Amino acid sequence: MDRILEVSHIQKTFTELHTLEDISLHLNRKEFVTILGPSGCGKSTLFSIIAGILRPDGGEVLIDHQPYTGVTGRVSFMHQKDLLLPWKSILDNVCLPLFLKDYSRRQAYAKAMPYFSLFGLEGFEKYYPGQLSGGMRQRAALLRTLLFTKDIMLLDEPFGGLDALTRQKMQQWLMGVMEEIESSVLLITHDVDEALLLSDRIYVLTNRPARIRAEFRVDLKRPRKINSFTEPAYIQLKEEVLACLIH
Repeated sequence: MDRILEVSHIQKTFTELHTLEDISLHLNRKEFVTILGPSGCGKSTLFSIIAGILRPDGGEVLIDHQPYTGVTGRVSFMHQKDLLLPWKSILDNVCLPLFLKDYSRRQAYAKAMPYFSLFGLEGFEKYYPGQLSGGMRQRAALLRTLLFTKDIMLLDEPFGGLDALTRQKMQQWLMGVMEEIESSVLLITHDVDEALLLSDRIYVLTNRPARIRAEFRVDLKRPRKINSFTEPAYIQLKEEVLACLIH
């Protein structure tokens, strides 16, 4: 398959804290890959390195087979908190990446508006973040991430702060959106069910200093729904992933 992102032999230490040790993974074009691992093992640090925010002590990041180690602006990065600006409308919030790229307000609005229906935000363009539910705020944050660049998206526990019911609804919604926008996605989550529901492949990391403990291919048929959790193949794969995590 066509690899859009390759992370090769990444290492990172903060003073005395050895965080990442020889991490190598890849993301194929239009693929959804999840990273699972213990809290504090360095998953978010790895994302910051891929995004060019941090430089690794060793290893490299390749995008479309070109070196991008320490280079910002090539991939989009969504954190768990939506980070919407409370004094700006939802339309202006999602257009921020376009304003930073010197789009005029008219150009930015024209590019963003067609996505509002797909993201379930049609009619809320002039609302402010404080007027929206948690799920709607996350959809707005994801749309802003998409408008930065949509070919590679890094999602760091985007639904971690939502209640269980809203989280399930957002997972189902995200699966539909990914089919429409055809992005390549790396997701961090602590939720094994979320990883199995959304992913084509899963990487499991060890405790810090993090290494790749295992890689799982999720060959469960799509579209996946909540009742997929009861299928024998799903249950078996979940048991294997959980056993790897607690090993």
